[in-house]
Amino acid sequence: MVYSPTVRPSENFNAEEDARVLKEAMKGMGTEEGPIVDILAKRCFKQREEITQAYKREFGRDLAEDLQKELGGDLEDLMMGLTYSYFEYLSHELKKAFKGFGTKEKVVNEILLSRNNSELHLLQEVYAKTCHSSLEEDIREDMKGDLEKLLVALLSGSRNEVSDADSDKAKVQAQDLYNAGEQKLGTNEAVFRQLFSHESLPQLLAIAEEYENISKKTLKEAIESELGGGFQQALLIILEVAKDKIQFYSDILYNSMQGAGTDDKTLIRIVLSRSELDLGDIKAKYLNTYGKTLDHSIERETSGPYKEALVQLVRG
Repeated sequence: MVYSPTVRPSENFNAEEDARVLKEAMKGMGTEEGPIVDILAKRCFKQREEITQAYKREFGRDLAEDLQKELGGDLEDLMMGLTYSYFEYLSHELKKAFKGFGTKEKVVNEILLSRNNSELHLLQEVYAKTCHSSLEEDIREDMKGDLEKLLVALLSGSRNEVSDADSDKAKVQAQDLYNAGEQKLGTNEAVFRQLFSHESLPQLLAIAEEYENISKKTLKEAIESELGGGFQQALLIILEVAKDKIQFYSDILYNSMQGAGTDDKTLIRIVLSRSELDLGDIKAKYLNTYGKTLDHSIERETSGPYKEALVQLVRG
């Protein structure tokens, strides 16, 4: 499947010149935020990596550290995120989720459960180099129970990634889930965990379809009634990703801008991490689902250079 990014390599790119403009913008009293946004939000990951290297060569300083000193708030988070490679950025987001009092399961689930086997493999390699620890060990230390076991299984590359579903097998598996949940006093979480960590996404959709033929509930409704906590949320995310990953990201963006205040950390993470992959598809889905453009929603919920940077990443 061909996806549509919004950020592509900038033409007539010159890493040394960009590094000099960034240094000049952070020189003296006060910081010129405009040039920083104009450069970093209009370059691809590879080009921003070259800028970071040029900045180090030219000035003997770390670009991310200088941005952290000169900027603040959400703009700082976004601009610093733009200095990392794709998997470095996700690694930093995961590490932050593990820090402090209580792990932010929502962030961990969102990042890990929407990636395929090869992405999870690369993520673990970069996480080890970037965060100087093992992602699996951090999960084992910070997560508990069935959620921990599910995530560790997925990190091991246990998911079958064939594109075809086996309908006969799906009937048996749907019955297994029904017997382990609704049909049983108490729930056998291991059956849910095994299927959701090993079966392909098309197979899970086939199981969900067969489940409705057995139960008066959908599989989603059964999970909501039989399970709880982070494990429940993880299985629901996997179902959503299996059904339509683009819709999954579109819904996350919409929800990040609902209610009192904006969930800027989630907004930044999705826009930044999907900008060179499928953000073009996500914003089309957003328009189709919610009847308004993603950039218009962002303009209403944010302000200043931070708004300009996000909108630039979305519009491309």
